[in-house]
Amino acid sequence: MKLPTVPSHDERENLFWMDMLRAITIIGVIVIHVTADVITEWGAVPKSWWWAANLYDSLVRGCVPIFVMISGALLLPKTESLGSFFTKRFQRIAIPFIAWTLLYLLWKKYFRAPDLGIAEALRLAASGEVHFHLWFLYVLVGLYLVTPVFRILTAHATSRDLFYFLTLWFLVSSLLPFAETLGKLFTHTAFHLKLPVEPAEGFIGYFVLGYFLRQYATEKSLNKAWALWTLSLLVCAVGTYVLCRHFHTYQNLLYDNMAPNVVIYTASFFLLIKFAGPAFEKNLAPDLKSFILSISKASFGIYLIHPMILEALAKGRWGFVLKATMPHPAMTIPLTTATIFVLSFLAVLLIQKIPLLKKIV
Repeated sequence: MKLPTVPSHDERENLFWMDMLRAITIIGVIVIHVTADVITEWGAVPKSWWWAANLYDSLVRGCVPIFVMISGALLLPKTESLGSFFTKRFQRIAIPFIAWTLLYLLWKKYFRAPDLGIAEALRLAASGEVHFHLWFLYVLVGLYLVTPVFRILTAHATSRDLFYFLTLWFLVSSLLPFAETLGKLFTHTAFHLKLPVEPAEGFIGYFVLGYFLRQYATEKSLNKAWALWTLSLLVCAVGTYVLCRHFHTYQNLLYDNMAPNVVIYTASFFLLIKFAGPAFEKNLAPDLKSFILSISKASFGIYLIHPMILEALAKGRWGFVLKATMPHPAMTIPLTTATIFVLSFLAVLLIQKIPLLKKIV
């Protein structure tokens, strides 16, 4: 397979498509969290409810990996000193990491675990168990720690070198674990292929993939991206239904961030926005473009705060209840998602205007 060689992008490159990607992706993250209460209740909710949640969820699979890809695409091409890089990352990640860990510990103590003590709080923080969505911050910290090294590698690697790395990553982090899990489900065997390739495991692949697709992908791949995106979407939705029906219980194998269909979905969607974004921008009203840029800028804060609003609505803490199961998910998933998004967005805009707090979002 012959890979194109494309010169490095200069600083004048229009990156509005990445702002579009962030805006779309953060809404997708909320959809995933809203649908979770329905999808996991296979057999306990009507089939039409489950299918509605499954379709919505399948449509936005890969949202968190896309955030990782955006980070890789933006950070790996840059050149800066270690001191400069870590100073910027500390302000961007470490401060929100500490602040929101503390906030969610207080949230847990006030609403869920009034007996939560300091020792247990420290254990939860150290193990990444404070809240279900904060695991992403731990991933980001790890990726940033190795970014200076991967900058050197990507700067000197050819497109073929990077393609080899990504192929290896896809094999050991996606295909083999997927096959192993699938085998266990259907044959009930404990077959395990031991092939440790630690530098090519986990989210580092998505990190490098974002850089690779930004740097080397051309519009010739657009038709393939459409086909792969559609196919992976169908595999996720229909495949999850087939697995759940066969085993009579909820199966999340095809929802996993490292599942082959999710990797393909994520990469193809990244390409679709990369190539469709510039054309879309030309026909965009200035006010709408400004709105999308505002969402992009607030996306990190929205990610951090939205579970609080989701839980408050689901538990009726503001005097009314709004969640995916009432009355029908086909209607209430979009409504709940929109409500959580708007409230989260407004909250982040407010926090951004407060000098002492704006660094946490």
